[in-house]
Amino acid sequence: MLFLEKRRFFVFFMLLLIGVEIFYISSIPGSASGGGFPFIPITYHFSVFFLFSFFLFFLIKGKRKIKTRHAIFALFLSLAYAVSDEFHQSFVPMRSPSLEDIFVDLIGISFSILISIFISRKSMQEY
Repeated sequence: MLFLEKRRFFVFFMLLLIGVEIFYISSIPGSASGGGFPFIPITYHFSVFFLFSFFLFFLIKGKRKIKTRHAIFALFLSLAYAVSDEFHQSFVPMRSPSLEDIFVDLIGISFSILISIFISRKSMQEY
């Protein structure tokens, strides 16, 4: 059994930490400069929602055998948090919601769920 399957408190703590970090970063007002590197926000969105859904999947699954509903539930909860994050940004000065960000979040979430399933299945085969 994987470390994450045995240590649900650790998984919950990491999920909470990442969720708070997403909220905090979304709360930072934007700037009028508009310059910068466009791949940095894309990389951030992909990475942070990859990690969020990774820990959420293992929190939902726990020590149980993988079921389709674990993956679907993790996917929908992660996507709901991504949508709520974009909604939250609509109230932050000089920030606005973006469907592109939600799409990048969804790609990160999807990759994370697939990798989580693969890792979990491999660990079950070893035991």
